[in-house]
Amino acid sequence: MIIDAHQHFWRLSRGDYSFPVPQDSVLYRDFEPAQLKPQLDQSGVSTTILVQATDTLEETGFLLRLAAETPFVAGVVGWWDPHIDGGPSRLLALPHAEWLVGVRPMLQKYDDLAWLLMDEALQELSEIGSSGLAFDALVDARHLDGIDALCRALPQLRVVIDHMGKPWRHPALFPRWEAGMQALSRHANCFVKLSGYPFAHRAPDPQADLQALFTRLRNWYGAERLIWGSDWPVAEREGGYASAFAGMKALVAAAEQQSIFRDNAAAFYRLSQSEKS
Repeated sequence: MIIDAHQHFWRLSRGDYSFPVPQDSVLYRDFEPAQLKPQLDQSGVSTTILVQATDTLEETGFLLRLAAETPFVAGVVGWWDPHIDGGPSRLLALPHAEWLVGVRPMLQKYDDLAWLLMDEALQELSEIGSSGLAFDALVDARHLDGIDALCRALPQLRVVIDHMGKPWRHPALFPRWEAGMQALSRHANCFVKLSGYPFAHRAPDPQADLQALFTRLRNWYGAERLIWGSDWPVAEREGGYASAFAGMKALVAAAEQQSIFRDNAAAFYRLSQSEKS
């Protein structure tokens, strides 16, 4: 069994997406389970984690309904931030909330994460962790100090850095990414998703090619805290699903593939609590 720990669905007619934009000829269309299933079968992937793509509770409700209807979806990472009226209880009261396995605010749009470390946000995140949910951090080099502080403040909260912390997003900040990711590796509650790598759009950069990034992360976190995700359908503009899977699998030693492509995701998201019968 292979678990894809990071994929999306969207239905544009729902009308609350800021991404993708109409000018995006690859991604500006609907992506739903029927389109993904053949690609999962081709790559031998049995199970996925469905991750939010916009900052509304309505979209999270839509994803929870899809999860309840879709055999291969094992859980949903929904949207949350501390500005939601009613806090985590409102999220947990959504229909089909039993499929919720984590939360993800859209952190990459902020320059400063000080608000995430304020008492109200920390209290809500403590409640989220106590509910058994994990925290996906959609960040880049600018935010890693803030996530480091979060991991120190809430060591019981399971945190995963999405898309390797996107070192390619701000190439001039690569030393800051390197220092930040090394610091985060010292927290036992912090994991990293090997996802989102821009295969088709990377300029030559030896320090940030996929092999170099994987080697650094493997050395810092060990195989037991790395989790693979396809980032489909964004992967469609980076060579497709099979390319995203094969590109990462080629780097992972055979003895570590079960951990990175299955066991770590199952443990991090506690999938045994939400298995479909």
